[in-house]
Amino acid sequence: MVGLVVATHGRLADELVATAEQIVGKLASVATVSIPPGSPPEVIREQMKGGVRSVNDGHGVIVLADLFGGTPCKESLLLCQQAQIEVIAGVNLPMLLKANSLRAEALSLSELAHRLALYGQKNITCASDLVRAVVEPAANH
Repeated sequence: MVGLVVATHGRLADELVATAEQIVGKLASVATVSIPPGSPPEVIREQMKGGVRSVNDGHGVIVLADLFGGTPCKESLLLCQQAQIEVIAGVNLPMLLKANSLRAEALSLSELAHRLALYGQKNITCASDLVRAVVEPAANH
């Protein structure tokens, strides 16, 4: 199974995984890397390596990082040269939930990463526009 590492600043990674597990139950082959403020780069690098190692069973790992250009993302990208890793920046809860279900399909690591990125983007919406679209036509009658 493709492993997942959720890597973020602060405790966001732990909270995203805990929230996902409240919805779908225990997530298999998922690790979190939470970067506290002021962590030295060598400590972060070791945390990232440890997270990847802990979920890598030979099928590769997808790192879901919080912010493109942020430390979790940059450190993950450095690992891409050493292991079979894909990095997606901009993790959100729908993406994490979808990752859990998509891993059961026979997808390449790259295809899985691209589908997750697209899914995460599609699930960002201005939800209040949907309410207005229903309420406004009804008010005009």
